[in-house]
Amino acid sequence: MSYQPKSYNKFLAGAATAAVVASAVVPVATHAAEKNLTDVKEGSYYAEAVNALAEAGVIKGYEDGTFRPNNQVTRAEVAKIIAVQLGLDTENAGSANYSDAKGHWANTGGYLAAVAKAGIMKGDGNGTFRPNAPLTRAEMASIVVRAYDLQAKEGFESQFKDLNAGGAWAADAIKTLEANGYANGIAKGQFGSASNVKRADVAVFLFRVAKGEAAPTVESVSAINNIEVNEGAETVNLPKEVEVKLSNGEKAQKAVEWDKKGLDLNKPGEYTLTGDVADTDLTASVKVVVKAVDPKVESVSAINAKEVEIKFNKAIDKATVLTSAGAVQNITFSPVGTDPAVSDLTGTLSADGKTLTVTGTGSFNGSYTVLVTDSVKTTDGKALDAFKQVVSLTDSVRPTVSAATYKSNNVATFTFSEPIDVADSTALETYLTLKDASGATYTPVVTLADDKKSFTLDLNGSSFVTGKDYTLTVAGLKDFAGNLISPNPVSLTVTKQVVDDVAPTVSSVTSSQAGHVVVTFSEKVTANANNVVARVGGVVADLDTNASLDATGTVLTVTDASFNGLKDITVSNFADAAGNAGTAKTVLVNFPVDSVVPTVTSSAVKTIDNKNYLVLTYSEDVNVANPTASITGTYVTPAGVEKNITAINTKSTTNVSSVTGTKNQVKVLIDSQEKGNYTVSLPAGLVTDAVGNASEVKSVSYTVAATSSETTKPTIVDSTPLTADLDGIVVQQADKNTVTIQFSEALATSSLNLNNFLVEGHPVAEKAVFTDSDQDTIKLTLKEGAIKTSGTYNFTVQNVADLAGNVMTSVTQPKAFTDNDVPGLTSAALTSNNTAANSNSAVITLTFDEAILDSSIVETPAVADFDVFVDGVKTAATVAEAMGASTNQVTLTLNRALTADEASKTITIKPATGFAVTDLAGNALPTFTSVTVSK
Repeated sequence: MSYQPKSYNKFLAGAATAAVVASAVVPVATHAAEKNLTDVKEGSYYAEAVNALAEAGVIKGYEDGTFRPNNQVTRAEVAKIIAVQLGLDTENAGSANYSDAKGHWANTGGYLAAVAKAGIMKGDGNGTFRPNAPLTRAEMASIVVRAYDLQAKEGFESQFKDLNAGGAWAADAIKTLEANGYANGIAKGQFGSASNVKRADVAVFLFRVAKGEAAPTVESVSAINNIEVNEGAETVNLPKEVEVKLSNGEKAQKAVEWDKKGLDLNKPGEYTLTGDVADTDLTASVKVVVKAVDPKVESVSAINAKEVEIKFNKAIDKATVLTSAGAVQNITFSPVGTDPAVSDLTGTLSADGKTLTVTGTGSFNGSYTVLVTDSVKTTDGKALDAFKQVVSLTDSVRPTVSAATYKSNNVATFTFSEPIDVADSTALETYLTLKDASGATYTPVVTLADDKKSFTLDLNGSSFVTGKDYTLTVAGLKDFAGNLISPNPVSLTVTKQVVDDVAPTVSSVTSSQAGHVVVTFSEKVTANANNVVARVGGVVADLDTNASLDATGTVLTVTDASFNGLKDITVSNFADAAGNAGTAKTVLVNFPVDSVVPTVTSSAVKTIDNKNYLVLTYSEDVNVANPTASITGTYVTPAGVEKNITAINTKSTTNVSSVTGTKNQVKVLIDSQEKGNYTVSLPAGLVTDAVGNASEVKSVSYTVAATSSETTKPTIVDSTPLTADLDGIVVQQADKNTVTIQFSEALATSSLNLNNFLVEGHPVAEKAVFTDSDQDTIKLTLKEGAIKTSGTYNFTVQNVADLAGNVMTSVTQPKAFTDNDVPGLTSAALTSNNTAANSNSAVITLTFDEAILDSSIVETPAVADFDVFVDGVKTAATVAEAMGASTNQVTLTLNRALTADEASKTITIKPATGFAVTDLAGNALPTFTSVTVSK
């Protein structure tokens, strides 16, 4: 047995007479409960200390048998622990003179006076003890060092960076505790001086110090199970703590700080993350599995009567839902019944690409069939499954208006919670009343925002006094659903005030590349290319400028080929939002020389304004030069035939132009190109950069899947349109389970939805496939028994869409279907044996679940459909087949009667070599193993 210091024996010796830790809170009735503390986890860092002290009667739990290791401990409770365990004289100690401890149980019991006299615990220097305050780790370190007279070690360097966090007075005590091997931190390099002490930590501190045993070190980190998350998730829940194995064989939990670098929740795959484990040099690792999800529409809901929100589960390619002009494409809202239609849909896509907000002419107020076609694609080119759903879009929420805000001098802005149903600014004024405190009325001068969500009130007129309050009353205003503003009327205070009288200045004029000048302003300004003038030797240069402000409105970038070498750049005619005009500034700028030609870094086929384009992305900002040389090349059709493309005239700006909203992308019109794999040659000089460097010849490959400008709906082929029957629908030609439908063009895969094909309003197919790579003919395999009775039925084809997303007009056509319900043998019975009607013969009657075709029953025994077995042995008797008394019965007549012995045995019927029984529609009876004959 290892040496135990006297302090350890003294510590445990006091257990017989006092209960530590919880005794001043809620004592437990028996020691039996104390020895079985239900929430002390086996293998935890505190288990040994708590269990040993509980076994010795040193500590107690609560009445419910728990120890509650994570609860805090008060200063009074620790004072009692120390006083009792060190055997301090509490009976004669009296009461300590602390102003906040008069009458407190720890003071009347002598515990506070005893620890104070022993120099172990003191007040805070202000005459108070704070008996009910939670004990900090810094205070605990100081108490333990004093109680057990631990000695500092000369020259010891602490690993903890927060020694003074709980008070500089405790730093030496923490270092002493650490030097003697009794202190682990709460994180790497962190002792947690200012943190409160938990009940478990009290037990561990005192147990280890009394036992003279150093705190165990961490030897290894336990493995962590893989964490799975769906693609597109906003975050992943990584464990805040990891299990570690200690040098004494115990297990503990340690905090871990994960490095998420490289983790992309928007890209399926497996990512291994590592993290630093607190208070160790070890690292933990965990594998995060990002599972791919199919792109889909998650919800469609009304924000208000003018705005509808479509949420997607993945980022959407903006060009597939909005034209360059902002019009909604590939998405329709069709009113149900007499509900109001909304036309001219426009939209905005959120920054993350997952939310499309749709507005239009008219108001959403009722039920709408929302169709999102599979032409909508994600940013990585994946098509959504076509979405079709009836959605209720109504608005019963009354609009509200905000208090005035001031962005410009003497101009107040009011914001509505949703768009307001007024025609223009003049119409809005009829709902407003403006008065001062005396009741004098003023004519409001307002400007309604284009989105009708806000308006400004101009108080610049001389009749308005600066600093004076006015009351604006809004009454009777409604939203587009007819809901009145709330409250109605509403009165708002507005004040004429100057919010900004500081003019913006030019902070810097710089250039980091040829052809570009960057102007930085002191605040947000209104500026464009006309604000920048270049001079050479005092003469204004001939500029062809392009300019853009960044999102902050403080950085203006201007691109021009003349920006090279030394140039005088003058910035003028700019102002801030409050209308304060800035002072012009001229700066001499030395532009670097650029001789690098722009190159194509990537290419992709994209749909823009319902047309297919080859979009080229260049290595820098470019201008389309439209050279005389054409774009030429070849392509291979889906059938494998190689053809030459029709040369693309690059002089036409319709054929080749910049992509709106970008500076480094060019689009080439390829909308008339048929499906196939293309390789084209881009001519030299197709684009130039800001200083005139021309692009070189470049070969680019791409694939054309469909013509996006197509607006013609697909139809079912009809070679004889004057007849009533659509001959493009062929019912059960190959067999009784097949229907083929030929269409006028290639179809989207969503057209294979089985609910698109109905017989008398019910889905009938179990499978739908394209017959070849042209994808213009669909073959349906009918479910067995879908047609139970031959006859004419209404056959409906609906929701079939072409590759451009155009949905066919629903077609319902009467078609003659044949029964494809196979017959079933329901029973076999011995109906006669050597009777007067059938002397010297036995008759077995087979009953089916439908009528049997007479001609399928063969009378010749040599090619019979059925064999008769007695006790498993085929009878030698000749069996004659014939139709029975009803159309769903067949009789088997043996040429002799069965003996009494045979009749008592098991008789079975099995298919014979010539088995070929069918129903009236020709559906064959399935082969069966055997049927037992009843008697």
